[in-house]
Amino acid sequence: MDIIKTILLVIVVIAAAAVGLIKGDFFPADQKTSQTKYDETIAFPSDRYPETAKHIKDAINEGHSDVCTIDRDGAEKHREQSLKDVPPKTGYDRDEWPMAMCKEGGEGASVEYISPADNRGAGSWVGHQLTDYPDGTKVLFTIQ
Repeated sequence: MDIIKTILLVIVVIAAAAVGLIKGDFFPADQKTSQTKYDETIAFPSDRYPETAKHIKDAINEGHSDVCTIDRDGAEKHREQSLKDVPPKTGYDRDEWPMAMCKEGGEGASVEYISPADNRGAGSWVGHQLTDYPDGTKVLFTIQ
C-alpha cells in the first residue's frame, strides 16, 4: 500500500511541474528569459530607483519589451508619441517604458507618473550605462 501512495505522489508532483512549465508559471515573471535576442544585459538597481524599477517591471509584465534597441536619433519622436495623451502633472515626471531612446518606445509605451528625483536619477544612470553602446545595440533590462 505504501508503494502505491509513493507512486501516486510522484505522479502528482510530475503533473504539477509539467502544468507549471506549460503555463509559464513555474518561474516568476521577472525570472523568465527574454524571447528577443539581445547583445548586452543591464541589471537595473531597484534599491536606488524603486519607482522606475517598479514601472519597468510592471510594464514588462504587461507585455512591453524587456529589450531596448538603442535609437538615439528617434528619441524625440518616440517621446512625443508616448507622451501625447499623458498630460504633465505638477510634482511628477512622466516615465516611459520602453524608454524614448529605444526603437521599441514611442506609441503604445507605458507611461507612469513618478517622482522627478527617481526618474531623473534613473535616466542619468541608464544614460551612463549605455554611453559606449552604438545605436542598434539590443540591451536586455533586468531588475536587480
